[in-house]
Amino acid sequence: MSLPIESNKDLPKCLNTPTKQAKKARELATLCTGLATIKANAPQLQGPFQGFFSRTVIVTLEDGDQVVIQFRLEALDLECFHLARRTLGSVVPEIELLHDKELDDNAIFAYRMTCMPGKMWLDAMRGPDPPNKLVTANKSLGRVLSRGLVEGDTAKVVDDTLRPHLELLLSSSDAQIRQFDDTTRHLLASLDALKVLPLWVTHFDLNEVNMMLDEHCEVSGLIDWELSTPLPFGMAFGRIHTLAGEYSEGEFYMPPEFEQAERAFWDEVWEGVSEGVRGLVEANLEAVQLAVRLATLLDAFEQRDGKLERYNPVVVKALGKHLTYRIPRLRGADPPYA
Repeated sequence: MSLPIESNKDLPKCLNTPTKQAKKARELATLCTGLATIKANAPQLQGPFQGFFSRTVIVTLEDGDQVVIQFRLEALDLECFHLARRTLGSVVPEIELLHDKELDDNAIFAYRMTCMPGKMWLDAMRGPDPPNKLVTANKSLGRVLSRGLVEGDTAKVVDDTLRPHLELLLSSSDAQIRQFDDTTRHLLASLDALKVLPLWVTHFDLNEVNMMLDEHCEVSGLIDWELSTPLPFGMAFGRIHTLAGEYSEGEFYMPPEFEQAERAFWDEVWEGVSEGVRGLVEANLEAVQLAVRLATLLDAFEQRDGKLERYNPVVVKALGKHLTYRIPRLRGADPPYA
């Protein structure tokens, strides 16, 4: 289970201030690259890069390149990152665990990651330029995620990962979760239909902070893969609601270009998959729809180590609408939501 860093007081003395974190990050960057460093920006200056579960520093090297150094209280499963990079390519950062006696003695895990180019989706979407940037970004993301095919046993994932998650929701006494019991039961009863779908590398936390866009609003990086896992095709695309839309002042909002962006995303997914995969999913579109709906529900009520995580009430408020979403291949000219 991930251990939160709610304040610098949660860290040992060697890292309990931004200055100490920046200094240690520069030492580690030199250690792993063999290059001197020019500067390191203190964590509190990094805005959204500063995570609840880590302290992250971007270090500039003497050759002008940058590396990311991240300090955590728990170890990451690096295979999640490695699988994503092998599958999707250079849009996924490289990552390695670094060793430092002082940090090891204090049970701190330090990681070096590639500093991905571009701006966060959140920042790139601000302002009028370039035109049609929401459509461009979604189209580019669909192209990237279309490469997500991975080997594995879909039936085992369904039975060992997805079924227990749904059963956990049904065992909850939380009224906000229980209001979706009928949907949860339906999905649980229909799970076997997903076993015909191929497995797809699934980020499961795609948001406006974890996606980087270049100056043309094309995807240049996808970061923070620790929640990722191979899931049935369709589940990797459950965030389409917030990729083509957005939350504003506690409400889900569909901009005028929502449907154009959402359809562009799916068109690129269909175009990018192999002919064999395309034929398989085209023959099982209802299973794909089920997978997207399942991802929408499970994304709202995440679980780790058999326990439900705290959920975002804003997301839950929009969940009823999002669960009515139909993929373009099935709805045709109808609107995306019932």
